[in-house]
Amino acid sequence: MDRRKARFRLAPTIQNKLLAVMLIVALAPIMVFGTLAYFKSRETIINQVGERLQATSLLAMSQIDRTFGFSQENIRSWAALDVMQAVERGDPEGVVSEMLFDYQRAYGVYNTLVAVDVDGVVVAAGDSDLIGISLEQVAWFQRVMQDRQPFLLPLRLDPELGGYGVSIVVPIFRKYQPDKLVGVLKASLDWRELLSQVSAINVGPDEQEESGYAVLIDVDGYVLAAPDFILFDEDASGVDGSTRVYGKRWWVVDNPMLLDRLLNRPGHRYIRRGKQELLLVNMPAREFKYIRDTGWSLVLVRDAEDALKDIAFIRERAVLIGLIAALLIGVVAYVMSRQIGAPIARLSSWAEELTRGNLDRQISLRSNDELAQLATSLDNMRCNLKKNLDELYDSKERYQSIINSIDCVVWEAELNPPKVSFISGQVKHVLGYSSEQLKQELVYWRRHIHPDHHEQVLEAFRYATQEGSDTYIEFKVRHGDGDWVWVKALVSVVIEGLSVVGLRGVVVDINEIVQASEEMEEARDMAVKTAENKSRFMAIVSHEIRTPMNGMLGMLDMFNESGLRDDQQQMLELAKRSGRNLLALVDDVMDFTRLESGQMQFHNEEVNIHDLFNSAVSLVAVDAYRRGLDLGMVAEAGLPQRVVTDVTKLRQVLTSLLSNAAKFTEHGSIMLWAELLPENRLYVEIKDTGVGIAAERQRDLFHPFVQEDLSNTRKFGGSGLGLALCEGLLRAMGGSIGVRSIKGVGSSFYFELPVEVPANQTSLSVRMRHDFQQQYPEAAVLLIGDLPATQMVMQMACQQWALGFHWEPKESRIIRQLDEVLYRRNYRWIFIAQEISDRFWEKLNPYLDEKDGPKIIQLRVPTERYGQRPLPHMYVPFSQRQLADCLLGRGEEMVQVVQSNVPIQSALPRVLV
Repeated sequence: MDRRKARFRLAPTIQNKLLAVMLIVALAPIMVFGTLAYFKSRETIINQVGERLQATSLLAMSQIDRTFGFSQENIRSWAALDVMQAVERGDPEGVVSEMLFDYQRAYGVYNTLVAVDVDGVVVAAGDSDLIGISLEQVAWFQRVMQDRQPFLLPLRLDPELGGYGVSIVVPIFRKYQPDKLVGVLKASLDWRELLSQVSAINVGPDEQEESGYAVLIDVDGYVLAAPDFILFDEDASGVDGSTRVYGKRWWVVDNPMLLDRLLNRPGHRYIRRGKQELLLVNMPAREFKYIRDTGWSLVLVRDAEDALKDIAFIRERAVLIGLIAALLIGVVAYVMSRQIGAPIARLSSWAEELTRGNLDRQISLRSNDELAQLATSLDNMRCNLKKNLDELYDSKERYQSIINSIDCVVWEAELNPPKVSFISGQVKHVLGYSSEQLKQELVYWRRHIHPDHHEQVLEAFRYATQEGSDTYIEFKVRHGDGDWVWVKALVSVVIEGLSVVGLRGVVVDINEIVQASEEMEEARDMAVKTAENKSRFMAIVSHEIRTPMNGMLGMLDMFNESGLRDDQQQMLELAKRSGRNLLALVDDVMDFTRLESGQMQFHNEEVNIHDLFNSAVSLVAVDAYRRGLDLGMVAEAGLPQRVVTDVTKLRQVLTSLLSNAAKFTEHGSIMLWAELLPENRLYVEIKDTGVGIAAERQRDLFHPFVQEDLSNTRKFGGSGLGLALCEGLLRAMGGSIGVRSIKGVGSSFYFELPVEVPANQTSLSVRMRHDFQQQYPEAAVLLIGDLPATQMVMQMACQQWALGFHWEPKESRIIRQLDEVLYRRNYRWIFIAQEISDRFWEKLNPYLDEKDGPKIIQLRVPTERYGQRPLPHMYVPFSQRQLADCLLGRGEEMVQVVQSNVPIQSALPRVLV
């Protein structure tokens, strides 16, 4: 029993997993960072001990350097005293000896103080017993006599003068002859002073002992100064008693590499000597000013365990803190895992209940954390699932009832093995069999499907199963009563994984729909045939009407020349106008019939587009000017001279649009604007200031027999076929037409038409610009008169040809200041577009005979007669080419005789001079 409980407690439940994860997550950083902190603190303490001892060694060596520096400076200053000049004479009065004796007693740090003459004989000394000793053969005497420079001698026992210390040798020069050597001053610094300074260094917490001491060694590793337990240590590496008091070499000489580092490179390092680990801190003498040539090195030795004893304390405290933290974390982790694991266990138990189908079991947790929110969401999901299942059951019932009420058959089949698993719906009504009978008859399906549709049905099912895509098919089946009926089968695939495992579909009775479609097709064929017969009839009738109508118009023209009375002329004119209107209507009907039947033929040819526009404008000019309107035609500079298109159809469209503009414009002007768009699309726009078209009527304006208003038909006449015919012709030629209009303001009809542009053409604008710059540079044109369309045509032409232009609507301003106006600018041409009053004529007369004066030309409308004033004149409207010929005075447009009573038709559109 206990084993079972233990196994349960150790089972990998969520609570145990959370406990383990929390312990690992909490303890791992403590262990890692604790270990890192221990080693970091150990390294810090080691560095601190080394740096402290390094500072101590630096301070001690600085003190030694200052001692030697002070002594050396003293000896040098003594050698420079005037009293030292007595050495050259052998110090007969003993003054030098007395001074040296006083110095030796006063300082107490010198073993010997002697003055030697140039012969090597001691002539003065602090100790009188040394006077008279010959030092001529001693090495240091010979060196100073040769180098003439002060120097230090190593720490040695002086065999000639006695004493153990460091000797300072300074040459003595004659006072006023610095290059003349008169003697040598030698002082020996007592070794005991050096020993006292080394022994006073604070290496450890107490006085120097084996756990911490200082040693001063020379370049050979001999001990110069150290504590007594080092000086009297029997473990000596070597003895040289002749020149050294102790003659001991320190144990580091056994390691030449370590000795070299101690003598040359300051620092601290740990070494192991036997079982003992030592911290060595050295400070070489070469780092200092006065003792750098001695080769000494001060070494501080410290036992590593004693130096790092604080680390053991830190380690013990860290282990204790870690254990306490681990215990606290374990308790907190256990409590937290219980708080998290218990709700999860309740959720698991609740989920098992749901898997058994118990959707009435509720779940709730007494907390405000995410698990409680999850429990609430899961319980809401349970409620929604229960609600959806209930709705699904109700939907299934409704679906079944709908299927039973719809005139169709629903089926479902499996593919492996092939088997129809479900048939429902109005099977009896659609196919004449019950569901069970149909399942049995499906084995003999070829009997029940029309033979013409066998392959079609097989192909549809093969496509659905192989392509995995839904499809449908219409075919005939044999009804239970023996009749063939049309049905439509919608086939949908059932896919599991990547393969089709079944089919489902719906079979709908479409027999009545197919019969209705067949009847509709028969009706459509009859309508097409009727339309063809209508078109043929209209063509025949139009042709039969046109032939006698032409004959009637010819007879009316003959009557017109038979000398009728005025009232008879008016009646005859009315008959001719009615005949022409009827003939135009017949032509429109014939063209519209050809368009509808597709019999309209197009013939493209090359044409001068400017002349085509001018001729179209001229056709409506007489009627327009008779009604007080003004006409104009503007061609953009980029419009070529010649294009390739169907000239007859384009002229028909232009004439129709211009005639409409003239018909529906009572006052104002009509302007034709033309330019060539990219991709060789001809753009033409005809603007008028007529009655305008309401916005709601503009969409239907291009339909047959449609006008802006029925009252317009009564007022202006027309059949309503003109715009529809224009739209049909342009669409057949690849173009389009549109309208912009404001009621009561005017209308603008525009169309685009693709054309071919022959190569190697120079536009009229470029050619005229070149001609005028050659013949009339900086010339200008003046227009007088109120013809706004003509003013626009002339202004645009002058801009393209680089000519100046000015317009004065009224002559009154010109009459008052004619001289000033004419000579203010270089007006080469003056056009007068109005009747010239007698007063104005008197003003103009002086300029008519001037050879280099401006050319005065009168603009006349087609309804005027010649002979009013003897001026060259030109009829409006005119094209830009005609205007250019008039300005340059060339071409057959120039006529020399002005006649009165010339028929209007023969004068259009000529320029007369």
